[in-house]
Formats: sequence, structure tokens, C-alpha cells
Amino acid sequence: MPEEYTKTEARQGRRGRPVLIVLIVALVLAAIAWWGAEIYGMIINPGPSEEISQIDSQAMRGTVVAV
Repeated sequence: MPEEYTKTEARQGRRGRPVLIVLIVALVLAAIAWWGAEIYGMIINPGPSEEISQIDSQAMRGTVVAV
């Protein structure tokens, strides 16, 4: 004869705070990873003056300037 269990005994796990804590910790870790990616993106992105000088030098290569 199969054993009978109460609703509480039949549950696989408790509900409540442990799940909420895991979700909050995961959200905080995702925010930290996003922040790190933003900082890295700012570091590797050349500034506006560097971009302009590179564009100017590339544009001037094929032109002849008469003096």
C-alpha cells in the first residue's frame, strides 16, 4: 500500500525567501557584469579628437594639396 503524505511533506522544496534571495543575488551580479562591460567599453573607445584625426589623415592620403 502506498504511503500517504501531507501537502507539506509532498512539496519538493520550501517556498519563500530562498528563491527571492537567489533572484536578488542574480540581479546584483548581472548589474555588476553590465557595469564592468560599460567601463571596459569606455576604456577601449577612442575619444572624439582621436577619431577626427584618424579620419582626417585617411582623407588626406588620396588628395593633392596645391600650394
